[in-house]
Amino acid sequence: MSSAHHIAVQEAIAANPRAGPKPLTIEQYRARQSGQSNRRLQEDYRLTQIPKVRTPKRRGGATAKLRRERAALLDRVNADPPPTWAEATALWLKIDALEQQQQQKQRAGEQRRQQQQQRSQAVAAAAEQKQ
Repeated sequence: MSSAHHIAVQEAIAANPRAGPKPLTIEQYRARQSGQSNRRLQEDYRLTQIPKVRTPKRRGGATAKLRRERAALLDRVNADPPPTWAEATALWLKIDALEQQQQQKQRAGEQRRQQQQQRSQAVAAAAEQKQ
């Protein structure tokens, strides 16, 4: 840049102090840079964060709650317009986790029923032997 041009730019900035780049201190520059990276991190986190599903208070136990939550998440995945890829992936992971919890609860319930049947059969057999 020529010195004449440099002088003209300085005069224009002096005539209108709002024009041109604003001088920044190193602290202001660092604060801006860290703010931008924090915003990016928050946006990335917001994409993977799944809001809690609001379910009405009803009877039915934990399995009914899991079913309602799964249905609400499926509605969000299949919504129009569809969610972003990152959000949809996070939703599907949550749905898979809910399905696994539901299967574990079903297995535990079946095991409890089998144990109760075995106990009742043992009690009935003991009662027959006493007679």
